[in-house]
Amino acid sequence: MKKRTIAGLTATTAAVAGTAAFAVTGATAASSSDAVRAVQTASKGVSAKLYELDKERRHWEVTFADGTQKLVALDGSKVTKTRRDDRETEVDQARVSLVAALRAAAPRVGETALTDADLDSDEGQLVWQIGFADDTDVDVDARTGKVLRVDRDDD
Repeated sequence: MKKRTIAGLTATTAAVAGTAAFAVTGATAASSSDAVRAVQTASKGVSAKLYELDKERRHWEVTFADGTQKLVALDGSKVTKTRRDDRETEVDQARVSLVAALRAAAPRVGETALTDADLDSDEGQLVWQIGFADDTDVDVDARTGKVLRVDRDDD
């Protein structure tokens, strides 16, 4: 699974992003100022709201609601690549709604709060990846609604 943690946003990051909430993955407290710079750099000239910020090994991946995705240097100084996110294609292929996937996943974790949900391709299979507060991740097949995997991250 690509996304493993969700980190909180600072008020500054939320204000810069122009939206109250979006997912931030892979970020640490030490990198929050670089994240703010990356958001500021990527947002120049883009009118769509930012909805996802991922820290990858060699860059920040900044994705906007219109499908624009910008790769930004880890120090936040410059955009190194701009591309289109193909989410629309994935969403069109999903026969199972997010609501149906949540209903399938919830009984597997009990009363644990939901932290994130994402439509993604996992080893060629389209799945809803649903994360819960107790570090449990549930993968639900986006075509059939069947729970494929329950991963409890027991420390």
